[in-house]
Amino acid sequence: MTSSERDDLIEFLTGQFTQIERQFVQVHQRFGQMDERFDRMDQRFVQIDERFERVDQRFGQIDERFGQVDQRITALHHHMDARFLAMDRRFDGIDDRFGEMLGHLDNIYRRLERLEQEYYAISQQLRRIEGALTDESGRREMLERDLAALKEHIIVLQARIAEIERRLGS
Repeated sequence: MTSSERDDLIEFLTGQFTQIERQFVQVHQRFGQMDERFDRMDQRFVQIDERFERVDQRFGQIDERFGQVDQRITALHHHMDARFLAMDRRFDGIDDRFGEMLGHLDNIYRRLERLEQEYYAISQQLRRIEGALTDESGRREMLERDLAALKEHIIVLQARIAEIERRLGS
């Protein structure tokens, strides 16, 4: 290799190395940009991590609240259960009383029905008596009219007898 070839080779290689160095600088810049991006992503992940921790804390608080609500509901359930049992006992007592009252009302209805039957029988008998009395008064009026007619006939007959006696005696 001659000195000119060697110089050409050095110049060529220098150019190549310069070009490679520029490419390394570009790659280095890109790695720098990627590092910045990764740093930003890392910060975002840290923020997301913090958010997840806050959410986890909130879930912890909610879990505690659910525990408290569960205790309250359980206490309320026991309280309401006791009240419902007491109400059931009261209703059973009221049912017994209503049963007694219904029995009394049944007796009253039976007596009322008997009274209605007696009232109906009495009113029918009164109608018969009134009818008989009406028939009696009708007969009495007829007898009185007939008696009045007989009295008139007797008066007429007495007048005739008196006239016949007067004629006979005259």
